[in-house]
Amino acid sequence: MESNAAIVDLEKLGMEIKKDCCLAQYSNTKTGGNVDVVIFPHSLEQLKVSIQLLKQLSTPVVVLGDMTNVAIASKNLNFNVICMSHFVNEPIFDAQNGILTVTAGYKMKQLSRWALNHSISGLQWMEGIPGTVGAGVFMNAGYLAGQEFQDIVIDTQVLMPDLSVQTLSNKDLNYSYRHSSIQGNKGIVLSTRLLVRVGKKWKIRAKMAQYHKRRAKNQPLNLPSAGTVFVPPTPYHVGGMLPELGIIGYRIGGAEISPKSPGFIVGVDHMTGEDYYEMVRFIQRAVKEKYNIELEPEVRLLGFNDDKTE
Repeated sequence: MESNAAIVDLEKLGMEIKKDCCLAQYSNTKTGGNVDVVIFPHSLEQLKVSIQLLKQLSTPVVVLGDMTNVAIASKNLNFNVICMSHFVNEPIFDAQNGILTVTAGYKMKQLSRWALNHSISGLQWMEGIPGTVGAGVFMNAGYLAGQEFQDIVIDTQVLMPDLSVQTLSNKDLNYSYRHSSIQGNKGIVLSTRLLVRVGKKWKIRAKMAQYHKRRAKNQPLNLPSAGTVFVPPTPYHVGGMLPELGIIGYRIGGAEISPKSPGFIVGVDHMTGEDYYEMVRFIQRAVKEKYNIELEPEVRLLGFNDDKTE
């Protein structure tokens, strides 16, 4: 009954929690089975208490943001979730030094609009990227060359597993494609400081419109997906290899290799996490056989047999 006791303690403390929660209602892929509890901390104190109480349980804890870069198994899942999407304060702009401080739960799309309204340039590329700033820092999210978090992060506050708060510089984060050192040290992003600049609102708006038009033309924005599936196997490109393999539009269950953007797996008919997972493995096998290249997913695959979370 430790589980019930810990959840009761969380409720007594006024924490925002969801019990027996189906993750499919939150994930961008519309995939995911049930977990015992999802906790939505609003402050550092609540986050620390959540971690301490969840340690009483025998199940692992997975920290997620807006669940935009995950595909999740449909079964009853052997982990609980701390969701940082409500860990939000108003951004703080130091105009003299061009520094914008943003909390982890702030949505990237929302931040780009906030920046526009305050005539802040440098974040236009976020206008169409789903997910939170914390997740963006964690995975070095980005769009085009020179438009990734590694290009604008000054430093980031991180809650470490021992519940100490550390400030990691851009160098400390050891950024590479969709990777940061936080993924290895099991830290939780609390806030980040970004290097930006004051700009002219009309120019910022025009650049955002340009990016939006490009995304709408090239990406299947109207269908459930987790965005680009694989780390680009430099110098090759997955979106170029799959047409050569003749598998564009191929379906497994409700998952489809997007005809509009072959680098995406999209949901076309009640896609399950298992459909998505099997499509990932199918593409990996096909590319390995044809090109002898091992594709690495950048999408997090949670709750499957080879998932180290469980």
